[in-house]
Amino acid sequence: MARAGAMPESLGHIHPRFLTPDVSTILMGTLSIVWYVGLTIVSENILFDSIAALGLMIAFYYGLTGFACAIFYRRELLRSVKTFLLVGVAPVIGGVVLFGLFGKSIYDFRDPANSESGDSWFGVGPPLIIGVGFLLLGVVLMVIWYAAGHRDFFRRRPEVADPALIEGAPASR
Repeated sequence: MARAGAMPESLGHIHPRFLTPDVSTILMGTLSIVWYVGLTIVSENILFDSIAALGLMIAFYYGLTGFACAIFYRRELLRSVKTFLLVGVAPVIGGVVLFGLFGKSIYDFRDPANSESGDSWFGVGPPLIIGVGFLLLGVVLMVIWYAAGHRDFFRRRPEVADPALIEGAPASR
C-alpha cells in the first residue's frame, strides 16, 4: 500500500538482499507483539474477543470486495455465461452472504454473554466495540489521509494492458 501511496513511502522499502518489505514487516511484527502481549496482560479472553472482532472486519471487507468486483467489471459481465457467473453472480452472492454474516455477528455481539470474556463494554460485547471501532478508525484515517493532500491515491488510474494479452496471446517479457 505504500507503493500505491496509501501509506508513508518508507513502509514500501524493499530489502536489497531478501527482496521483502523490511520496514513494514518489522513495524507490523512489533505492533502485533505489542497487541498480543497487551491483550494477554489484560485478559486472555480479551484476546479471543479481538479475534472475533477480526472476523467482523474480514466479513465487512470481503463482502464489500464482492460487490466492488461486480461493479468494477459491470461492462464485461455479458461477454459470456462463464464471465457473468464467475465475475458477476458469484462475487455478489459472496458479498450478500458476508454482509449477512456481518449483520448477524453485530446482532449477536450486542449481547455481552456472546463474547468469550462475557464482559460488557458500554453495554455491548467487546468484539463489537473492537470490530466496529477499528472499522471507524479506518474511515477516520482514510479521511485524514485524503485531507492531508494524498488525493492521487483515491483517483482511478488508467489501466494499461499488453495488447497481446487482450488478444489472448501469452504476454511478452
